[in-house]
Amino acid sequence: MQIVEMCCTTCPSGCALHVQTDGENVIGVEGNGCKRGCVFAAQELKDPQRMLTSTVLIELGGKQYLLPIKTRKSDSMRFTVPIMDAVRAVKISHPVHMGDVVIGNAGGSGADVVACRNMGE
Repeated sequence: MQIVEMCCTTCPSGCALHVQTDGENVIGVEGNGCKRGCVFAAQELKDPQRMLTSTVLIELGGKQYLLPIKTRKSDSMRFTVPIMDAVRAVKISHPVHMGDVVIGNAGGSGADVVACRNMGE
C-alpha cells in the first residue's frame, strides 16, 4: 500500500488529499471535504485531466495580436503536446468571436480549441 498526497482542484477549497492506493486502485481517501474529492483522486491517478489555455497569433488590419484560447473541456494530459503543436501552427487572419472553434480536433485529440474573446470587429 502506498499513500499519495495531492491537492484537490474541483472547487476553491483545495483540500489536501491523502490517497491510499494499491497499485492503480484507490483504497481510501482522507482529507476531502466533499464526495468530489474521492472522484478527483481516482481520476487523477488513472488519467489526469486538464484544461489547456494559451494564445494564437491573429493578424487583423496589418497588425498582429495574441488571441487567448482554451480547450472546450478538460482532456487527458497525454494530449497536451499534440494540442500545443497544433496551437503553435495556427495563424488566424479573420475576425473571431468568443466561443468560436479555432482548431477542431486539435492534434487528433478530439479536443476543440475555442477563442476566449472577440477580436476583429
